[in-house]
Amino acid sequence: MLADLLDSGDTRRLIDTVHKTVPHLDILVNNAGMERTMWFSDPDMQYFREAFRVNAEAPMEITCGLLDLLKRGAGRRPGSTASVINITSIHESTPVKGNGPYAMTKAALAMFTKTIALEWGQYGIRANAFAPGAIETDMNRELITDIGHDRFAAWIPMGRIGVDRDMVGPALFLASDASSYVTGATLTVDGGYSHHLVRYSETGIVAGKDSSIE
Repeated sequence: MLADLLDSGDTRRLIDTVHKTVPHLDILVNNAGMERTMWFSDPDMQYFREAFRVNAEAPMEITCGLLDLLKRGAGRRPGSTASVINITSIHESTPVKGNGPYAMTKAALAMFTKTIALEWGQYGIRANAFAPGAIETDMNRELITDIGHDRFAAWIPMGRIGVDRDMVGPALFLASDASSYVTGATLTVDGGYSHHLVRYSETGIVAGKDSSIE
């Protein structure tokens, strides 16, 4: 079923449909998201509310609405767990100019993840955040093209922009019994991007040479 997460009624129908369709849930991935540029000097409150709805409120509503199915998934065999994976972003903890609402919503989703990890561990339900970095998708392809692939790649220690397949292994780890004792964590998958002070490359700083920082 498709659902418009801006519409609370649609979200409720999605939850009801899942309950009618499957007897239990082993894995739940909250991956929907929206992102637009907004500067706090000129805030667009409509977008701000929509971003919180899609990126934080709706995933919370869906996850809580499916709790009973997750409990059943966790209890299907002795020692088994159910896994909730919330797709956040490196911006859950790293701000960027012009993108405050997106970062705020991802921070909220990350805290929701940690909180249900505490509350639902007793049911055998694990909850973890999956934080991608610069991964080329339809949502950001235009921005990456505007910046330039080579220039963007130079900001990333691994030397390239991520692609969809880079997400598969880490996601399978969080979904599987390989991570059966991992909960309340954020798995960052960004090629080292979040550790890199990208302004260094912008100001001409090179290791072993003197330079000034603006």
